[in-house]
Amino acid sequence: MTELPPGIADWARLPGPAAVLAAVHTRARRGRRTESGTLNALMLTTEQRRQVALLLGTGWELSGRPVRLQDLAAKLSEHHLTVRGTVEALHGEEIEPDRARHDRAREAADAERARAAETLSAAGTAPFAVDQWLVGGGLPRPGTGELEDLTEQVAAVVVRLRNADAGLRLAQLAADVLHDAHALDSDQPVGRAMARLLAIVHGLPRPQRAGRAWRAVWAAAGVVCDGVSSRVLALNLPLSGNSPAARLCAAVPGEPIWLSLRTLTGAWSVPAVDVFVCENPTVAEAAADALGVHCPPLVCTDGIASGAALDLLAGLAGAGCAIRARADFDPAGFTIADQVLSVAPRTRSWHFDARTYAHECGLGGQHDAAEDLATALVALRDVYADTPVHEERVLPALLADLSSAQLPRVQAESAPSTPPRLMEGA
Repeated sequence: MTELPPGIADWARLPGPAAVLAAVHTRARRGRRTESGTLNALMLTTEQRRQVALLLGTGWELSGRPVRLQDLAAKLSEHHLTVRGTVEALHGEEIEPDRARHDRAREAADAERARAAETLSAAGTAPFAVDQWLVGGGLPRPGTGELEDLTEQVAAVVVRLRNADAGLRLAQLAADVLHDAHALDSDQPVGRAMARLLAIVHGLPRPQRAGRAWRAVWAAAGVVCDGVSSRVLALNLPLSGNSPAARLCAAVPGEPIWLSLRTLTGAWSVPAVDVFVCENPTVAEAAADALGVHCPPLVCTDGIASGAALDLLAGLAGAGCAIRARADFDPAGFTIADQVLSVAPRTRSWHFDARTYAHECGLGGQHDAAEDLATALVALRDVYADTPVHEERVLPALLADLSSAQLPRVQAESAPSTPPRLMEGA
């Protein structure tokens, strides 16, 4: 490659010449001429024109004309250079046209995709599943090497599953094959990719998160997911049926209890009651202290909703329960609201609206208190002023709502005749 004379190299690094040569580089990548033509779209400042004129001459500077590449080529030829050659010398490599680069990238992507298909097929995956998995989205962009790396890990899991006994636990499978007990979790690339492949193979819905669909695809492969790490706090849920969760709820009325995914397995049902949802355990504890068995059903996500929380809320919504939800006024709280809406789209707002937030922050103006949670969330995001407001700030209003809410009939019949007093200040 041509080496630039020191004087030309110094000139080319000045802002004005650098802008000219950058425009030439773009022309070359697009397959246009570099030794003739006019850079009409290039706007230079007075100082930049002066810098370019160090090569093109004062006459060009004073003329006000745009840069003509034939003029630039003529001046550079005096140094045995071309315009394109000068640009390439500055970049230290030949200019590759965009079309050639795109063709090369496409060829690399096709080759990597083919290698991935061969790897999965060699592991015993059916051709239809290989094809659907590769085009279904959610995978690394082919051509970078990342797809091939991911596919090799997925194939290793597939091979292990072919020789696995029923009841193999997910964390054990991940540790055995990938040397990381969490590698197949729902928030890990290999875990998501493997779950999607299992969904295709067994004709099941593709899991979008940890939950029922996630456990179902692994169960179809004989793998048992962890059922005790994911949990949700519940108070006075009138569950019935043979699930451990139903027995636990019936055993300790008036007390917040932790329900895990494991306890929520089995059949359970619930009457179509109002269910309140909060984020912080403080609210559940305060409600238990103030109202005991007279508190209406309350679910606490304890921060970002877990799979257990979302499974429970999905089941409650499916049973016809009217859900009213809230969380802290902060970005995490908005995420929790999105999560709740993903499993219970008809959820109503429970003091989780722009009017309540504006009041707590002392913001002026008229603000809506939308009943629908999805509508309220849009307005909340608009008015949010980067000042968090936690649920505890509105605890008296929450307890007042819970105190006045209609109890489920089956719960009210077993409640004491005289309810406990509300906590002081409520």
